[in-house]
Amino acid sequence: MVPGSHDGFRVATTALGAMALREAIEAGSTVPGAKEAHDHAVKYLVDHGTARRDNGAILYNVWAHTFALQALCEEIRRSKQPDERLVSAARAQLESLDRYATHTGGWNYYDFQAQTQSPSLGPTSFGTAAGLVALWSAREAGLAPSPRLIDLSLHRLAECRLPDGTYLYGSDYKYNPRLPADMGRGSVGRIQPCNYALWLWGWPLGSESECAAGLQRLFDDHAFIEMGRKRPWPHESWYQTSGYYYYFDHYYAALILERLNPRDRSLFTPQLVETILPHQEADGSWWDYAMWDYHKPYGTAFAVMTLLRCR
Repeated sequence: MVPGSHDGFRVATTALGAMALREAIEAGSTVPGAKEAHDHAVKYLVDHGTARRDNGAILYNVWAHTFALQALCEEIRRSKQPDERLVSAARAQLESLDRYATHTGGWNYYDFQAQTQSPSLGPTSFGTAAGLVALWSAREAGLAPSPRLIDLSLHRLAECRLPDGTYLYGSDYKYNPRLPADMGRGSVGRIQPCNYALWLWGWPLGSESECAAGLQRLFDDHAFIEMGRKRPWPHESWYQTSGYYYYFDHYYAALILERLNPRDRSLFTPQLVETILPHQEADGSWWDYAMWDYHKPYGTAFAVMTLLRCR
């Protein structure tokens, strides 16, 4: 839909670009224009970070609120005296993330049924996980996200976790548990953000050992997420995997890697590099799902942030 979808995709992609540029600069990158591009992206998020709900059924704006909040809060955390406009923009994204949470907590980017103000569908596991990571960044930046929103979202994410350590697509899918997407190989693109969010918040189901097991599963079943990469139609691949899971999931795998003990980190780092580095395009980009002109910037941002954690 126009303009809502593009508002959401543009802001989310800009936020990912800002995060990747900042991390690359902090890691010592001297690429000409990187700092100017980073500063311009942050300014865009402050001045033009508003994203709209398309209509009753479509809420792609939640991705804008998720990643813009995370990006802005990372800027605040690294600033000795953050600009008040930066703080104000981050608060606005936090308020929007709260506003567009589902009626039970967590986030979905669709509401096909009642199309209510608080979305009536249950939350997706991976969207809720990404939102919880953004809320962690908000708390670390001193923004004080709603304890109720955090608690509800953690409960919804935990409810999506199956006994074998995989995750349902969303909480509503407990009524269709044998859907190919909900099987272990269909879940491979969701496990990393979900495990990371639970571990980050100290949830009982989240632990270092669970995260390490999830990484092992990623590499054991990697062929099934690889099959979906660059497919033009969502969920057409085996076990209903979709291209846009690819760099998203590997980014959260890298966040897990960052917190692992040295032994497991040394075990998984080479494997993670091998799933990213060979896919770089001739123009220097990475992408997994063709989507207007957003796919190369967001894919490259995720890939860069992943590889920086593998150094």
